[in-house]
Amino acid sequence: MKLFFDESGYSGCIMPNKNGQLFNDGQRHFVLGSVFVADKEDEIEVLNKYRRFKDHFGFIGEIKGSDLMTQRNNEALKYFITNVLDNKHFFICNYDKIFYLSTLISLYIFGTTFQQQETLKFYRMASALAGEKEELFLHYCSAVCENTDNSKREFLEYLISFPYEKLDRNDYNLYIAFAKFMVEKKDYGEFPLIYEAYRCKNTVNFLNMTALGETLLGLKYLHGVDMGKTEIYHDSLKGYEEEYNQSFEDNKIHINFVDSKEDELVQLADNISSIYRKCYEKSFEAFRCNKQWTDNIWFTENYSRIINIIGMDHIKMDTQISDYVLPFVIRDIFGNGYGQFRKNKEKFWKLFYFYREKIMVDIEKMKVDLPL
Repeated sequence: MKLFFDESGYSGCIMPNKNGQLFNDGQRHFVLGSVFVADKEDEIEVLNKYRRFKDHFGFIGEIKGSDLMTQRNNEALKYFITNVLDNKHFFICNYDKIFYLSTLISLYIFGTTFQQQETLKFYRMASALAGEKEELFLHYCSAVCENTDNSKREFLEYLISFPYEKLDRNDYNLYIAFAKFMVEKKDYGEFPLIYEAYRCKNTVNFLNMTALGETLLGLKYLHGVDMGKTEIYHDSLKGYEEEYNQSFEDNKIHINFVDSKEDELVQLADNISSIYRKCYEKSFEAFRCNKQWTDNIWFTENYSRIINIIGMDHIKMDTQISDYVLPFVIRDIFGNGYGQFRKNKEKFWKLFYFYREKIMVDIEKMKVDLPL
């Protein structure tokens, strides 16, 4: 068995950049794409489909997913989705970087026991917190940078006084109640991830590795993949490759880092991660602005076609609960064709509430301490 990975959406350390923002070029979402093959015969089958696609459209050498999102390659993209993708070989981990920080803050405030015993409440709180202004997460990152009792106390006081928009501004807000208790007891706790958490000392809040770990967990527990018998290949990550293998060595997992120019299935992982992220972000941009029936329709229809083909059970959504719900709704309303949304758009809220309830039941049953 083999797994091939590549990523889309600059991640690395989620810390304030030189412009005072948490992520570069508006890339709030990170997508890790993977291609799984069970044996040599399976590998040849996937490679042949991919090579027929490239030959058909005259692509020579490496083709990047970003190239397939250009207007001149519309037909190639349609062919790729229809004839290369399937519900057997492709897996996605879809991460919202703000939600990632929100879960770290929630772990800091509530602790792992709360997360394990009150899983649904934990993720509902983290989802709501992720909807607050970016200023809150910038303060958290600054506190983590210093990692002193003083920076922790100042962050707790900031949480208490923050002008929440999605959560209560009184002690009914558990972030406020817990933060007040910590300040009163002068028990400032420990941040879940700090610079010293990694051997690579310039790393903190490192989303790439978290996404890889969650993908491997899903493949193991949901799809029965034996990690001990699986070769793992990932596109080169200069400066982080040793960190990856040191972090996974206790699980007897080794990652082979290769140049995508020299490995076609890593190229294929790049293609699916780039295409998925672009379609996802443009689709959600329209929904968040309540322009889903007029703006970015082309992206949303292609997003729907992608998730209809590879299946939502092959997609790990690490996002706010409302964002987790939307792919299911988009899948049903936009379908696998073009223009299908016009006859289905009245079903939006019925589908939204149906899938939200289903997802919350799934979260309540979720095990958050499964070993890799």
